[in-house]
Amino acid sequence: LNSLKQEIEGLRRPMGTQDNPARTCQDLQLSHQGLPDGEYWIDPNQGCARDSFKVYCNFTAGGETCVFPSKDIQEVREVGRAARHAGSQRSPGRQGGGGRPREEGGPLGVVQLTFLRLLSVSARQNFTYHCHRSVAWHSTTSGDHQRALRFLAANEEELSYDTSPYIKAVMDGCAARKGSSRTVLEVSTPRLEQLPLLDVRVTDFGEPGQRFGFEVGPVCFL
Repeated sequence: LNSLKQEIEGLRRPMGTQDNPARTCQDLQLSHQGLPDGEYWIDPNQGCARDSFKVYCNFTAGGETCVFPSKDIQEVREVGRAARHAGSQRSPGRQGGGGRPREEGGPLGVVQLTFLRLLSVSARQNFTYHCHRSVAWHSTTSGDHQRALRFLAANEEELSYDTSPYIKAVMDGCAARKGSSRTVLEVSTPRLEQLPLLDVRVTDFGEPGQRFGFEVGPVCFL
């Protein structure tokens, strides 16, 4: 009887541990007010705890559940190319599945990701573009967004300035196309099937001396 009571209490007030995971970080915050931001275990489909996985809980932002991308695509250091190879550059993320989030030990399963989306109302993800004489979003020279980055969403849609109202530039240091700087773009969408971002196409690349790199932030569900 005591064992049954403990099991019921664990369901009512999950601890966010591997053996007693919560459904989401928001559920965990509702059960335990005052928890610090940090890593916790969740199990969105509420099956056995064996398929629970570790996430970062941002309680400061209201209980966001943040899942980090694969380490092989989380950061791509500077890429350069000679002028004779002029043209757009696509990241290696698609081929390697790098844009997909990971649980500890392997890729996050489709079932768990689907349940996490069902339990959330919005999702956001940041993308930081490190540039050297390369536009990422707005161009102050031409005054338009013709060379804006183009992203492949999780649902296979293409997201960019002209196709999505859910992308904004938090900062846009690459707009001047002079020297080295960075642009931080935030995709914040109620269409949860769009995230995580799977790939990116760089359109302002190929001239002599141009370089770029990027960092992919976690997908945070709320």
